[in-house]
Amino acid sequence: MAPRDGFEPPAKRLTVAMSDCCFSAVYQGLSYISFPIFRNQSSEGKAMNNYSPIQSDLFAQSFVSTQATTNKPPVTTSVPTLVAYATKIAERVWLKDHTRTFNMRGIRWFADYKDFGQLTLADVRRKHIYDFVDHLIETRGISKNTANKYMAGISRVMSYANDKDVVDNPIKLKYETIKAGRPRYFTHDEQRELVAYLRDVVKKPWMADLVILSCNTGMRLGECRAITKPIVELSDCGEWLYLPEEVCKSGEREVPLNAEARAAYERLLPVIDKAFSHRTFYRNWNKARRDVGKGDPLWLFHVCRHTAASRLSNNVGANEFEIADILGHADTRTTRRYVHTRKNNLLNAVRAL
Repeated sequence: MAPRDGFEPPAKRLTVAMSDCCFSAVYQGLSYISFPIFRNQSSEGKAMNNYSPIQSDLFAQSFVSTQATTNKPPVTTSVPTLVAYATKIAERVWLKDHTRTFNMRGIRWFADYKDFGQLTLADVRRKHIYDFVDHLIETRGISKNTANKYMAGISRVMSYANDKDVVDNPIKLKYETIKAGRPRYFTHDEQRELVAYLRDVVKKPWMADLVILSCNTGMRLGECRAITKPIVELSDCGEWLYLPEEVCKSGEREVPLNAEARAAYERLLPVIDKAFSHRTFYRNWNKARRDVGKGDPLWLFHVCRHTAASRLSNNVGANEFEIADILGHADTRTTRRYVHTRKNNLLNAVRAL
């Protein structure tokens, strides 16, 4: 069939062209349509611009195709909550058990506070973290140094999520400046009063045994709690307690036990797992700080560890290398911060020159 004037073969796709005098369209499989547009609408022009079923079909299909492309629903990805994501990556970011346990405990406390458990990684703000640590300091009596550690744990999870493109929510925290306080360790009288208070007043003898064990060995609270684990072993002679790397902060070590420490260990072994909870421990420790420690902010369980180091130096005369081995310090510079030498010992040393 010969093409008419103004008619061209079918094109592959719709093409629309506009000029001052003509509107043209080419659509796949259909004829070329061209009609003039009249500026002055005469009767002939109006007739030419009347509705055409063919034109309607052309533009309707084109419109539907365009709408299908432009009106696609946005692709959404769900962002996990802080505690859910921390649980997922915990073994990757905290390799040691005790570090992982400490940081996950803080993150679960964060989730339990107010409605923070509903916050996704994209919703967490600095004000939430600051509010949370202020709550811990007020209700649990933790030190500012411990508060800094809990903040660092949350920050670690947020940084990991940002590095992995899970979320774009970088958070930079300001940590509390820790000023060196006066040297602190328990005197024998303070230890006896503290042990009696925990046993007789708050009725928590297992807490008293924790104090006795730590003051005589320098063991951390987490290490004292781990004595029931199968990987923690008491030697056949009963004088050495093996602590593997999983429960120590700086590698495995063997802790020597004197008679008082061994007795406390034996009393704790059957009860510590059932009796201990962080809420119970810190609530009663805060009472002891108020009543026995006279509100001293440095009256912390960690003072037991300082006490052991200071007694080894002042009473026994152990050198810093021996003390470092007992406490599990990789660097003796750390040990020096734990040893609080008595002035009389210094004076006696000078007199002996």
